[in-house]
Parts: sequence; C-alpha cells; structure tokens
Amino acid sequence: MRTSTCSLYIAADPSRVWRAITDPAFTRRFYLGLAVDSQWTPGAPIVYRAAAGPVPDVLHGDIVHVEEERLLVHNLYTGIGAEQEVHCWLTWLITPVEPGVCRVALTCDDVERDPDEERDEAWSRVLSGLKSVLEAERFTPGS
Repeated sequence: MRTSTCSLYIAADPSRVWRAITDPAFTRRFYLGLAVDSQWTPGAPIVYRAAAGPVPDVLHGDIVHVEEERLLVHNLYTGIGAEQEVHCWLTWLITPVEPGVCRVALTCDDVERDPDEERDEAWSRVLSGLKSVLEAERFTPGS
C-alpha cells in the first residue's frame, strides 16, 4: 500500500467545503467533470458520474466514515460485478484554521505500491479545482 496526501488552504468555511465535495452540481465543476451521488452514510454507495459517454458511472465505491463538515472516507473500486476490487481509499479532512479559511487535505491510500504519477497528479488537480471553484465563487457578486 502507498499513501499520498495533498493539502491546501481554502478561503471557505467548513460548510461550504463540505457542500462542494458532496453536491453533484459542485463536484462536476472541479472533480474531473464528474457529479457525485451518495446518501452520505457509512456503507452507502458513492458514484461519480460523467455527463455523457459510454460509461455513465466512471468511479464507484462505498462510504466508510462520515463526519459532516469535517471528514469523509470512502473507497473506490476497479472493475465491475464479481471482478471489482478495492483500488484505493480516499480521505477528505476539513480543518478550520481561522474564520473563513480551512485546510483541506486529500489522502489517497492506494493498493498499488508502485507510484503512478498521473493518478497522483489527478488527485492534486481535484483539490486545486476545489480551491479555485470555492474562492472564485467567494468573490462573485451575489454569492
């Protein structure tokens, strides 16, 4: 198993960060174009869906742990049906550091031991996209 973590400080409070990572309208804007769907309870499925294409459910897994506005842990599978196996566990940790600013860390515990720079870069892009979306919205009139 290999663990990688990326973190950023984001000008947003925990409730806005939580909404952004759990609301499909938000995730589509920063999570590689994918909209998330889940009941947000331990054991519930989590699915990231593409807007269009031959495979609507691009990423899928199960919720492992939820602490609203603070912590979300879920796994992601590879394969489908009897062929599916856990590929990784993702942990989102939201820590307020001062009013209106949070540290958001995204940790990937990857079953593969060998580094995959492209996959690691994708998680970094997801987190950077989250920051961009939330901070751009903060300075948009009427938001």
